[in-house]
Amino acid sequence: MKEAIVTPQSERAPGALPQEPAAGLLSRLEQLIDTELGPLREGVEPLVDELRAGLAALYPSAGGRQLPPKEQEEQRAQLAQVLDTLEDVLEALQRAARARRHTGPGAGTRRH
Repeated sequence: MKEAIVTPQSERAPGALPQEPAAGLLSRLEQLIDTELGPLREGVEPLVDELRAGLAALYPSAGGRQLPPKEQEEQRAQLAQVLDTLEDVLEALQRAARARRHTGPGAGTRRH
């Protein structure tokens, strides 16, 4: 069994998560989006990109510059808004994807 390397909290910035878990969670989210939405994924690409950039700013890679505390607060608030919007858009697209699967491609288009 592979053991995870854990950095003691005292060696990290206050409230910081290690970069790898944040990147891993984002990667997993993207996989789930691909699986659930398929081509409708394009509808959330800008939000996922914004989420990725925000996480990179909050949790820089080794040697990266840590944001000052006030900027961290602002970034967290902005990420919370992005996550709320992403959740709403994902729910709507998920409903659309499920409807598309149940009715098949082209269903719901009007013919005159």
